[in-house]
Amino acid sequence: MAEAHVRIDEGIKRGPKKQRIALKRSRSEYGASPIIPATLDPREVLERYLSEPRTSQIAESYGVTRSNLVRWLREVVPDEWKQVQIVRALIFKEDGNEGLDTADNALMLARAREMVKSAQWELERLDSKNYGAKQEVTVVNEIRLETVLDGVCTKLLEKIGASQQVLQVIDVQADTLQHDSDKTK
Repeated sequence: MAEAHVRIDEGIKRGPKKQRIALKRSRSEYGASPIIPATLDPREVLERYLSEPRTSQIAESYGVTRSNLVRWLREVVPDEWKQVQIVRALIFKEDGNEGLDTADNALMLARAREMVKSAQWELERLDSKNYGAKQEVTVVNEIRLETVLDGVCTKLLEKIGASQQVLQVIDVQADTLQHDSDKTK
């Protein structure tokens, strides 16, 4: 029983452990520069962003990293960048809707559904005014003074012992007032 826990290599002395030195490489060693070229036009990049499927391909063609390209666009043209992202999300949503219509199997249908959900999520975050969930509640408190006053007046007149004819005249006048107020609305 004691032999079960004995290591196979017990008794063989190991040599000293080698120290590994981790080398950190900068992005420029991978072929992309962290510096955006001064001649780069942000409008041209935004047009390519709408027509090409991957931002990494655009960044690679300019010789910069994707994260630096996106950061630069956000700093240089923030409003245009947001609008282009909204347009791209709308295109993605349309592609998903088209996929829902043309799905041949369950996998294609599930993929199209996920595309639509993803695009809707992005649109809610990018443009919550137009695509966000509407959670407004409008409460209208309307008190009809004519009805309240009519009931109070009738009770007062009954207490003071007004005749039945006076009560009928008041009811007719109250109905007339009610009819007139309904017409004005």
